[in-house]
Amino acid sequence: MIDTPNNSGNEEDDKCVPRAAVYKMIKDCAQHIRVSGEAKEFFVQCCNEFIHTLALQANTVCEQQAKRLVHPDHIVTALNNMGFGSYQTKCLNAMETAQEEIAQKRRKLHGKPTSIYTDEELRQKQELLFQQAREEADQLEEDDWARTQELSKEVLRQKLEATRTDDDNYDN
Repeated sequence: MIDTPNNSGNEEDDKCVPRAAVYKMIKDCAQHIRVSGEAKEFFVQCCNEFIHTLALQANTVCEQQAKRLVHPDHIVTALNNMGFGSYQTKCLNAMETAQEEIAQKRRKLHGKPTSIYTDEELRQKQELLFQQAREEADQLEEDDWARTQELSKEVLRQKLEATRTDDDNYDN
């Protein structure tokens, strides 16, 4: 087998459930017990075999219905055929949750953010904010002008006093 950039050289790893995901599920489910590495690997192998068998069964159901694409209902039927019908409700709930999460991700990526305001209301609010900013800028400019005038008056008054003092000293 020739290694390519997309091929790690281990074809078995390409067809496996990620070990880290299985290990995390084991840890979450069995929080208060230790699980050996051998048992963890066995879990991974069992998960892989189960998914492989379920996929084959779902594909068979799909073909029996003359469909070309496996849908979630084909998987549920396959679970029933394999004797796991008691898990149907949990699987359907998990599917609903997954579909909601996918829809939310799509809305975040492709849709514009939802707002409680219409576009016109948003424009009005924006214009109001611009108007407030202009008024604040104008007020700051007026305040600066008033301070400049006060400083100018103070400088002139000091110069005038200095001149008077010089004039008073000149007479002596």
